[in-house]
This record gives sequence, structure tokens and C-alpha cells, in this order.
Amino acid sequence: MGSDYIPLDEAARRSGLHPNTLRRLLRQGEIFGYKETEGRVTRWMVSVSSLEQYTDPIYGFLLELPGPKIFLTRRDEREDD
Repeated sequence: MGSDYIPLDEAARRSGLHPNTLRRLLRQGEIFGYKETEGRVTRWMVSVSSLEQYTDPIYGFLLELPGPKIFLTRRDEREDD
């Protein structure tokens, strides 16, 4: 599809969200992705831009949900950007 997509486990590491939570968000259309099949292995590929938009500490949809937000970091604090 494109270079904007990363595997689900990498998306979980970057966002701090559990992989099952990401799968649910993908199925609900809250974040974008697709399933990639290699041989007999199928895995989710997650859009980096939709994940960043969802988890953005200022404008993200995640802030509307209850619970702590300690895993969110500002973009300038991330080491891999």
C-alpha cells in the first residue's frame, strides 16, 4: 500500500496502546489499516498518520476517552521522529 503503514506490533510500541485495542480500533474504523498476507501469515498494517492523529495529545480522539493518558508523549519528546 505505502510507506505510511507499519506492523501492528510496531504501532502498539509507538502508541502505548495494547495490540487488541488497536485491532478493535481498526475494525471500528477509528484508525486506518489493512491486512497483509505473506504465505499463511496474516497481519495488520496500521497507518502511521491515522495512529498519530488518534493519539495526538492536543487534538487526538483518544483524549475524549476516560482513563489516564500517561503513555502519550509530545512529538518533540519522541526519539524516533
